[in-house]
This record gives sequence, structure tokens and C-alpha cells, in this order.
Amino acid sequence: MMAKKLSETEAKSILGVAGDNTYNGQIRADEFLPDLRGGKAVKKYREMRDNDSTIGAVMYSVEQILRDVNLDVKPANDSPEAKIEADFVKSVLHDMDHSLDDHIAEALSFLSYGFAWFEVVYKRRVGPSERSDKKRSKYSDGRIGVRKIASRAPWTINKFDVDRTTGDVLGIEQSVGNFSSKNYIPVNKSLYYRTTSINGDPSGRSILRNAYTSYEYLNNLQSIEAIAVERELAGIPVARIPAEYLSGDASAAQSGFVNNLQSILRDVKFNEQGYIILPSDTYPDKDGSPTNIRLVDIELMSSNGSRNIDIDPIVRRYQHDIARSVLSEFLLLGSQGGSYALSKSKTDLFLRALESYIQAIVDVLNKQLIERLWELNGLNYDLMPTIVAGDVAPHDLREIASFLRNLNGAGIDVSSHPEVISDLMAIAELDYNPEVSTQVTGEQNGNA
Repeated sequence: MMAKKLSETEAKSILGVAGDNTYNGQIRADEFLPDLRGGKAVKKYREMRDNDSTIGAVMYSVEQILRDVNLDVKPANDSPEAKIEADFVKSVLHDMDHSLDDHIAEALSFLSYGFAWFEVVYKRRVGPSERSDKKRSKYSDGRIGVRKIASRAPWTINKFDVDRTTGDVLGIEQSVGNFSSKNYIPVNKSLYYRTTSINGDPSGRSILRNAYTSYEYLNNLQSIEAIAVERELAGIPVARIPAEYLSGDASAAQSGFVNNLQSILRDVKFNEQGYIILPSDTYPDKDGSPTNIRLVDIELMSSNGSRNIDIDPIVRRYQHDIARSVLSEFLLLGSQGGSYALSKSKTDLFLRALESYIQAIVDVLNKQLIERLWELNGLNYDLMPTIVAGDVAPHDLREIASFLRNLNGAGIDVSSHPEVISDLMAIAELDYNPEVSTQVTGEQNGNA
């Protein structure tokens, strides 16, 4: 049977959905592990981020590096009108109740949880003398600006409002207080970051997802190691008491003594508060005379020699697995050595990942913040500027110098391109004015 011809109406219709997550709006609804689905996922990723030293070091390094990236506003073109609108965007970013760096640091939480949601609170820029927060601004042009970009924590988000036909995210339902009241925040009043849109999942995918198994094993192993170390230092308490105390015919007083002794042995700790009180009675000999053998005796039994399994290499392996899953294994290279070339290649890969992270943030700012400012103010879209991110890491000047020498050896002269010289000076963090340089060069040629 031949397939029927595709009609225009059917071609433009949406017939299916990407997955369960786009149908019911639940967080990670398609996740096959129950512990990483819904609100449990947010709690688990928060636990991993705040409790694990390796993950904490990775996320801290990401935050500190990306907070230092320069974000600039690029005019739409070289016209004076475009530069004026670019200055307007710069003024908006510097007229909020918080700094842009603070927002970038909070926005990076989307890496841990897979998504991050912010409510944009706008204001009318009337002037600095206004009492109302809805109008107070350092500027008095009467335009709509941004008062603040307020974080909405992932653990307060109950579900996403998703269009069941298109899969588009329309907003979120936020549970607050005792969870009896709910807030609805539409997407057109928000900044919505997510790591990926695979399968249309509104909650994205945490970069810690692949570290979950290693984290669980490492967490359990460290707990076992701590108990083993405590037992190794303190020893295992061993008590010796008369056999009649353990027999079925023991009196109530004897059974009570055994119970109390069990509690003492279970709770004994090797610290400054630890102690055990023993009776001073001893066994009598056959003639009824006292001996040196105590009725009750307790000792700490310690192990002899080393353990069959060395836990430390296993712990290091799981730590490397966690760091490797987020491209940060270079952070652990110093603990076991490693060549410079290996460290540099791993670091370069990590920095490339950071470039994609900051670019994802910039894309959201351009699409969801700048465009809505233009819509609210009724501005000309042809003059709308864009936010651009600077370099994540400083360039290696030695490599650049070697590259320039190779160009010069190939007969390529970059001195006639002032924009190239300007970029090179900016990389070297040196002040450079191409107009002054051109003027000086022209005077020298004239004198010649």
C-alpha cells in the first residue's frame, strides 16, 4: 500500500510530543532513576553540589572564572543612533538593584540543576528622586528599564506550564511558604536558562548527571572509611562477664546489667568524654579467698597488620570519575603527577566548555531581556544591540608571538590592518588608539 500524498495542512500540523516531560511539565519526567526525577532530582543535585569536595571545587572554579568574563554591549551598526541604543542597554544593566556579575553567578546554577529561572522586575526610569521602587532610577528618560532579575530557586518550582501541542514552555508554578499557595510566573516575564533542550525537556539536564553513580559509591565508601578509621583508632570493645549473666536463667538484675553494658559498649567513643565504669569485685578461689580475676572485664581489641583492601585508591578513582564527567580532571592532576601537555590539553577542553556556558547565558540575555526591552519601549529593532562575551581565559602571548612570526615569515604583514593591531593590543591589555597611531605613521612617512 502506497503512502498518501502529504497535504499542506498535515505538513504544518504538530502530531506528536517529544516525551512525557513536555506533556505534564514535571521536572525530569523522562528520567529512569526515581531518585533523579521531580523534586528529588533538585534535592539530590543540591546535595551533590554542597556536600562533595570535588564537585564543589569544580562549580566554584566555574563561577569564579565566568564572573571575571567581560560582557560588552555591541551596537547594531556604526551609526550614532545605534551607539545611543547600545548606551541605553549599558545603563539598564548598571541601573539594577544588583550587579550583573551577581546575576551571572546565580544564573550558573543552571549547570547544577539543568535549568535556572529568574523573574524580571521592570521599572519606569523617572529619576533618582522618586520614592517608589517602580520608578526610581539613576536616569530620567522615561523608558522602561530593569529593576532586578530575581532568582526563583529550583526547589520552589512545582512544575512547568507546557503547551501540550507545541511543547513550548509557557511559565512555571511556584510553591511558596507551606506549599498551600502557588505563584504563576509567565515565561515572557522571565529569564529561563537550561543546559539542553534534548527531547524538549523543560528542566534541561544537569551536568552532574553522569557523576551521580560515582558520587553515591564515593559517599557510601567514605562513610564506611570513617567508621573503619574510628574503629581502628578506638578498637572494638570486648566485655567478659560471668556466664550466668548470659544464661536463660539470669535474674532480672543480671539481665538489666547486660543491657546496660551493651549500651555502654555500643556508645563508647575514643574521645575526651569517653569512659567506662567497672565493678571492682573479683572472683573468689576455691577456698573463698579473693583473686586478681575481675567479675567483669572490658578491653579494646585492635587489628594487627594492614587491611586487605586499600580504600584510598578507590576513593581517588571515584573522585577522578566525578571530575572527568564535568571535564575538570585537570584539578586532580597534581595529586598524582601528570605532564604539562596533558594538563594543558585537559584545561583547554574545560575552557572550551566554559565558553559554551557563558555563551548560553549571553544568548538568553539577548533573546529574553534585550528583545523584551525593545518590545516594551517600542524601539526600532534595526538599532537593537547585542551583548557579547569576552575571552574566558587570557591568551598565551608567547603562542601569539610565534604565530605572528610565522605570518611574517610567510610574507603576510598585519601592520596595515589597524583592527588586527587593536585586537592584539587588547589581548595584551595595552591601551591603543588606532587614530593616533595612523597619524604618527603618516607624519613619519612625510618626514621621510
